[in-house]
Amino acid sequence: MWIDECKRSIRPGLERMNIFMKDFNQNFKAIHVAGTNGKGSVCEFIYSALMIKSIAGVYTSPHLIRVNERIRVNGKEITNQEIEQYSWMRDYKFTYFEALTAMAFQYFNDKTANFAVIEAGMGGRLDATNVVVPEVSVITNVGMEHEKWLGRSVEKIAWEKAGIIKDAPVITSCSGDALDVIKKVASIRGADVHVNGIDFEWKYEDGYFRVYADREYVFHPKMNALYQGDNIAMAVKALEILGAGREEIIKGINDAFIPARMQKTGKYIIDGAHNPEGIKALFSSLSTDDSKTVVIFGVMRDKNVKKMLSLIPSSMEIIATQVGNERAMKAEEIASIRNCMITRNVEEAIKASSNFDRVIITGSLYLAGEAIKLLNEKKLV
Repeated sequence: MWIDECKRSIRPGLERMNIFMKDFNQNFKAIHVAGTNGKGSVCEFIYSALMIKSIAGVYTSPHLIRVNERIRVNGKEITNQEIEQYSWMRDYKFTYFEALTAMAFQYFNDKTANFAVIEAGMGGRLDATNVVVPEVSVITNVGMEHEKWLGRSVEKIAWEKAGIIKDAPVITSCSGDALDVIKKVASIRGADVHVNGIDFEWKYEDGYFRVYADREYVFHPKMNALYQGDNIAMAVKALEILGAGREEIIKGINDAFIPARMQKTGKYIIDGAHNPEGIKALFSSLSTDDSKTVVIFGVMRDKNVKKMLSLIPSSMEIIATQVGNERAMKAEEIASIRNCMITRNVEEAIKASSNFDRVIITGSLYLAGEAIKLLNEKKLV
């Protein structure tokens, strides 16, 4: 496809997207979502509710198996044939991510979407998505990630993510120094800030999530990992601001599902946690039992791998593997940080886990995608 010709290098900056936006007229109401963790889940919860009574699109990244997964309207992925219809975008000299972003915007217009939920790729201020005009902005949380590009302190990273704030309501689960930065930027731009735990809140009781916002809601969602509580609460608040009804909010959030968020497939639990905060949330959400558990771990080189590995319980064995991505860390490098079994690829790692009762597959969304594909194709469950 034509987008495969685009450079995959990271080139922060809005120059090419701004040129495109001069030729583009946004006809949809946008919900712009940034943050360290939970972006994809928040996007899916909001999208699932909006498409019940409206034409709604969602743009997320990265994809697990097919690039088409990134761009959807009312439950249907963009097709390969539709992607090819946008080959005229070559003229903008986009990077790969920019090309997908511009294509998503144009596709939502062409499909007459009333709403589009847009996930920021990295950071916010200089992210290709940050040319959209939002009705609501969501900054899920802020943790240490992509320090090379975003800065080496929580405050600097928060400032980069706060770059998505316009003169529209902001919803966040941030706290401490990160929240201070977001409030300061929002004040400058005339945006109201709605803070999880202060302006709205949630509880988990007997398998149900209760959210207290403008109204009280009770959810029993398909994506029911404990760490989804913050994401559900933020989605509820965004949907209230957008005018969604109570029934749409409850049904949409209960029905929402995306792979690799504590996805259970037989004895395998697949989670795309790809930074320390994500790993911590994953293992704190796992049930405690006497199962013989192993962790298949594959990760990108630019992550805080030492910290991620330190958060995996010492009682669990680890199988290190290398994901089929140019940014992937070699299994030998992982093993040099923490003692573990070394495998050459994901398929070998899955086979090596056969004698365990429970297998956790985590460290990267790219790993999650490969694992899901292999488990589906080879029926290894």
